[in-house]
Amino acid sequence: MSDVLLRFIHLTDTHLAADAALGHPQQPWTPAEGTLHLIEAVNALPFMADFVLHTGDVVYDPDEKAYLLAREMFAGLRAPVYFMPGNHDSSDMLQRLLIGRTSTPTYDYEFEVNGVQIVCLDSSPRHGENAPHTFISDAQIAWLRETCTPDDPRPLIVATHHNVLPAGAPWLDDFMRMRNGEELHAALLPARQRLLGVLHGHVHMVGQRTRDGITYHSSPSSWMQFLCHPGQTQTVVDHAARPGFNEITVMSDGMYLRHHFFGA
Repeated sequence: MSDVLLRFIHLTDTHLAADAALGHPQQPWTPAEGTLHLIEAVNALPFMADFVLHTGDVVYDPDEKAYLLAREMFAGLRAPVYFMPGNHDSSDMLQRLLIGRTSTPTYDYEFEVNGVQIVCLDSSPRHGENAPHTFISDAQIAWLRETCTPDDPRPLIVATHHNVLPAGAPWLDDFMRMRNGEELHAALLPARQRLLGVLHGHVHMVGQRTRDGITYHSSPSSWMQFLCHPGQTQTVVDHAARPGFNEITVMSDGMYLRHHFFGA
């Protein structure tokens, strides 16, 4: 029987606004209400997660009040929370206001829990860019290669905000994606024997993409879900999809991922 090493929650794209009452006419609840439902759903699980990983777009616009609201709301989770910035975030504000650390130009970091290595890559746009896509730097690729070495005996999970590889739909591939995602993928290939998966957000839907034995998993948003069909070039809201999060169980011989959904 496989030994359970770690069990954690992957959530993403809460899009909190400075005004908690601010929402979208096509959504049944505001981002703040969605986050509250999310926290209630995670806390209601019949086990205590080792931690929660938020893969970005914590807020909708980089506003200090929005990060203070996020800090107040996520303090209600029973497990410790690790945050990553997304394209709607300010990496600087997220680090200073939400996490309470001195900010660095990119918030790339790793941590270990119960013998499992978790590597978090900051894919938030820099240099004043205001676009859903992104491009990670050569320095970050070098850091990833150095951090995700193949000879490390620990199971490995990598997380970033953006979708990395093409999915066969223009909206995801041309509009939303990490432009040099193939370079990230190549940097991870040497460690693929111990790499259990790459987690990301950004696309507001459940999805998986596998290449060369590496699987990329996305999580639904707690607020708004999107459609993605071949040929689709515009962002389209999926009114039938429910918000949710992923439960990740790391075992001695692999990883099990379960999708949780909440709301009517």
